[in-house]
Amino acid sequence: MKRTYIVLPINDTQPQKRYFIRNGETILNDFTASVDAEHPVFEAYIDVTRFGDTPFTLTDDTGAAVPYKTSDKLPKKEDLPNGTYLRPAAHFTTTLGWTNDPNGLILHNGKYHMFYQHNPMSWNWGNMTWGHAVSSDLVHWDEIGDELYPDKFGTMFSGSAVCDERNVAGFGEGALLLFYTAAGDHSEMSRGVAFSQCLAYSTDGGETFTKYEKNPIIPHIVGANRDPKVQWSDELQKYTLSLYLDGNDFTIFTSDNLLDWTRICDLNMPEDNECPDFYPLPLGDEIRWVFVAAHDTYYIGEIKDGTFVPEQPYQIYHRGGTSYAAQTFSGTGDRRIKIAWGRNSAPGAVFNSQMGLPVEMFLTKVGDIVRLGSYPVKETELLKKGTLAVGETTDGAVDVYVEIGDDCGDFTLSCFGMDIAVSPKNGTYTHGGCTAPLTFTGERKMRVIFDTLGIEVFADGGLVYSTMGAIADRTKPLTVTSDAVQIRADVLAM
Repeated sequence: MKRTYIVLPINDTQPQKRYFIRNGETILNDFTASVDAEHPVFEAYIDVTRFGDTPFTLTDDTGAAVPYKTSDKLPKKEDLPNGTYLRPAAHFTTTLGWTNDPNGLILHNGKYHMFYQHNPMSWNWGNMTWGHAVSSDLVHWDEIGDELYPDKFGTMFSGSAVCDERNVAGFGEGALLLFYTAAGDHSEMSRGVAFSQCLAYSTDGGETFTKYEKNPIIPHIVGANRDPKVQWSDELQKYTLSLYLDGNDFTIFTSDNLLDWTRICDLNMPEDNECPDFYPLPLGDEIRWVFVAAHDTYYIGEIKDGTFVPEQPYQIYHRGGTSYAAQTFSGTGDRRIKIAWGRNSAPGAVFNSQMGLPVEMFLTKVGDIVRLGSYPVKETELLKKGTLAVGETTDGAVDVYVEIGDDCGDFTLSCFGMDIAVSPKNGTYTHGGCTAPLTFTGERKMRVIFDTLGIEVFADGGLVYSTMGAIADRTKPLTVTSDAVQIRADVLAM
């Protein structure tokens, strides 16, 4: 699809103002930005294809006209001034602006789609829009551009995607459906409007999307209720929609047609909020359901008697500070693949934060507790560019496999100046102020991915997962302070 953009010079060190795109007196779009023609840091690209042939003007909050350039394509990262500064080697980043939650993850017609929260106007959060990238292998992504834009119901907060294979919603067999929160009162267009849940659909494989004319599909319930995650349930023979309500409260709806939703049960996550995910996983020959929230606390349970029943106290999956608001893909069959938002700051860059590595989820029983684990998808091997020896450094990411000898004492693993202190005797490791268990099962192995903006750690075969944000010092090599540790390091790069 051919797109048209207006292009504005941005400098986030300057005060923000509100800008309006209007047709006569009608507001087509409004946004906040720090426009600075004299000292621009980067250029913001605003897709105006959605306005069609409608004439429009761009003004600031005083009504003064704002000059702009136009373009028919987005720039490439490597062609931007300062465009590669702090870019991770193995993690997805948007070309320009702020990124947060992954949205609408789906394998559709043989192509992986990743939508995400995007502010095309700033390095900071705001103007929430859905960005869009596609991949054939989960690790090499092509950025398509923005897809869902603020409207009269609100800005575009998080949500999910499903393929309507049976045309139960009536948009066409195989239509791609996006469920999202319209965050009212976050723009002038939606001033005074409460948060609600809405739907958009595509009948051309994700090339274009149309918002449902009867939105919202779930009106406001309470607070800033948000983040709908839709998943089919064989047990119910219905679709489920999990939703964050307020405080630490969540709810689950069901539907036969993806349009009309019935509330079936509520849940409380004592230490968590936002961005629920709800999906089945095998546990031996049985099926369990996982209900997980944004900070990665989770319940394990079953769907029976028409509702979700947790069977054990909530557990903790992730430790550390940067992995957040994870979501699993629809349409991946027996594989349950997850991507999280990596809250890894990139000061001075033309983008901010990244996506975590795609991982495959699993369940296993340890004693009387069912635990959720993850491990990088096998497609990560496609990023391998060679090996790295102790004492060497690289411009790529470093994927380190660690085996800890039985007689090993405390040691430190380090790369790019990022340190992990491991205490096998105490059964812990520490990085960036976070201490995590080394193992639940007794396995003494770790896998650590060092990249430009921080690290991801998978211990005990993936039952222990942690992250840390930091800026790589590429003059500092890979080191380990014990001869009782065996390591192998691969270099990864897109």
